[in-house]
Amino acid sequence: MADEKPDIARLVDEAAKAIGLAIAPEYRANVLVNYERSLAIAQPLLEVELDDELTPAPVFRP
Repeated sequence: MADEKPDIARLVDEAAKAIGLAIAPEYRANVLVNYERSLAIAQPLLEVELDDELTPAPVFRP
């Protein structure tokens, strides 16, 4: 997937459908731009490989 560019329009359409959100036509272009920017921001984090042996931190309970 690193070399493949995702179909942002389809991702937005499917996500909106999944949560029952109607995107007005006049806002759709801006939603696509923001989704693409969010994906670019998250990409470095998504590329970090985690060791399978890592254990989660304990849950704090007061």
